[in-house]
Amino acid sequence: MPGPLDLLAKSVLFEGLNPVQREWIAARLIRQDVPAGADIVRQGEAGDALYLIESGSVGVFVRDRRLGLVQQVALLEPPEAFGEMAIVTGEPRTGTCTALTPSVVYRLAQDVFLMVMQQMPNAALGVARTLAKRLGALTTQPEIPWVSLVGRTFDARLWSMAPEALLRQARMAPLELTARTLTVAMVDPGDVTSLDTLARAIPGVRMKVVAVSADAMDRFVEAGTGKKPAPQQPGVALSPQQRPQVGFLDDEEAAKRSGAVVQSTGPQVVALVEEIISTALGSGASDIHIEVDGHGVVVRYRIDGMLQPRREMIPAEMHRPLVSRLKVLAKMDIAEMRKPQDGRISVRAGGRVVDLRVSSMPAKLGEKIVMRILDASAGIVDLKQLFVVDKVRQLFSQMVFRPHGLVMVTGPTGSGKTTTLYSALAARRRTELNIVTVEDPIEYHLDGVTQVQVQTEIGTTFGLVLRTLLRQDPNVIMVGELRDHDTARTAVEASMTGHLVLTSVHTNGALDAVMRLADLGVERYAIANGLIGVLHQRLVRRACPHCSEPFEYPEPIVEQFFKVGALLPQEKPVFKRGKGCPQCAMTGFKGRIGLYELLVVTDAVRDAIASGADMPALRAASAGAMIDLARYAGVAVGMGLTVPGEVLHLLQKVGN
Repeated sequence: MPGPLDLLAKSVLFEGLNPVQREWIAARLIRQDVPAGADIVRQGEAGDALYLIESGSVGVFVRDRRLGLVQQVALLEPPEAFGEMAIVTGEPRTGTCTALTPSVVYRLAQDVFLMVMQQMPNAALGVARTLAKRLGALTTQPEIPWVSLVGRTFDARLWSMAPEALLRQARMAPLELTARTLTVAMVDPGDVTSLDTLARAIPGVRMKVVAVSADAMDRFVEAGTGKKPAPQQPGVALSPQQRPQVGFLDDEEAAKRSGAVVQSTGPQVVALVEEIISTALGSGASDIHIEVDGHGVVVRYRIDGMLQPRREMIPAEMHRPLVSRLKVLAKMDIAEMRKPQDGRISVRAGGRVVDLRVSSMPAKLGEKIVMRILDASAGIVDLKQLFVVDKVRQLFSQMVFRPHGLVMVTGPTGSGKTTTLYSALAARRRTELNIVTVEDPIEYHLDGVTQVQVQTEIGTTFGLVLRTLLRQDPNVIMVGELRDHDTARTAVEASMTGHLVLTSVHTNGALDAVMRLADLGVERYAIANGLIGVLHQRLVRRACPHCSEPFEYPEPIVEQFFKVGALLPQEKPVFKRGKGCPQCAMTGFKGRIGLYELLVVTDAVRDAIASGADMPALRAASAGAMIDLARYAGVAVGMGLTVPGEVLHLLQKVGN
């Protein structure tokens, strides 16, 4: 076995020294025989010595402060050294070094090491090189090695130590346990929640994660258990690289306000909240639903209008701490569990600030939390991006650039009305214009615009604020929603007295907006004089641009397009479908597009409104003054932007 002199000659730290210098150091080395599984140095301790490995192998383990999870980050073998960084920096040790096999190490005390650095420049240079390498490694994401499972023995004992449902659902398998280190194969090494759950199920061990392919994992588990793997659990899961890092702007304030609650939830819950929110932002979700059922805590994300579950269910015992953490961040009363509450969380993610509108609701098994994601960068879009039919965009732009009048945007909840209104305001922003909004709540911040929050509980209603701001010399007014007679009448009157008013209502069509104003008690003559146009809109999923391809749909489906008026008899569009790819999570859809119906209030329409025409008469008067939803949808399908199923489903819902 090589002695300390040979070890020093091979070490990167000391290879530049002459034999006399190495002999001087060797005389001061202390040999240690370390059994497998024994810690040589521990994370957080003071750095009092440098260690050189003569034989065996040493694992470097780091405890994640947020998760409380210990993972192996490096494997050291002869003639590598460790411990010099803590001596040089004077900071506590950043990791725990444990003998993975019976090992022999040599200890060099701190005072001797510092003397060598002062008196032997070549040794100092070697240490500088090593420190530079290690500091560089700290700034990069440690790579998780890929391994082959061919020839490996399935360890039934280790498999039985953890819940089988967890292992199968998370597609992970414990491979071997040596020196208190559990090597775990994972198809998705970024699934920290499942890894943390496994660590709680098998306490007292440290994790070494290796990556394997899905096919290899399926074959390995089937051969070991004699059972075919269950189909992969559908759901949303992103790797750490796909998720933006998030930080809560008011987290410190929340901690001061209720430090005991934050501390009691534990680092796992803090990390879990961050992972849930960052996954939502990374996947483009508009809402997050958190609820408890008989099996655990279910998290669902609304992506492209569809609720999709988080791939892994959270243990039921995490529900209360999870809700408490969210309530603290949202400045809600954590002790009140019997009444609904509302709050708001501000998150910094990837250089932008995103607001989460938080709502809690008591339910049978525990409170349900729903968070609406309000991202100004996604909520304010150029009008050219909203409309795929230029004629509709031009007509709508002409409406919002009129000096006065009422423009209404209609549609069901979640159809993008707010995005359209904000985009119209952004297009109108000018230094010479006074633009004011009345909202409940304020969803996006818009520079150059005065935004007023309605507070009904203290009497600050839509109607009151609207009447007040009319005395503030406004040019353009946006009213978030017409909900009552007072607000509707004031908005229509403002549109007739030199102001441009933009607003929204919930209706199933553009013409329905006229009837809605009448139902709110606005006189027909006032509607006719004030209203200049109505935009009705719906959202459908966009065919994935990465994998969409021409597809020949069955004849009955094609016939439906002609039947509902989406296509003209002479048109022969090429329909497409998304076949599924990694970019769209194999769904065939990526994002959403708007489908619009636009009513332009011409003289004929104005006369029909003023005369009290019913819906059939109003529809007849609007001939030539309206681009209907079905026709717009047919154009979008013909352009390959969406698929027939999305459009036909929508047109059936709106009764066309």
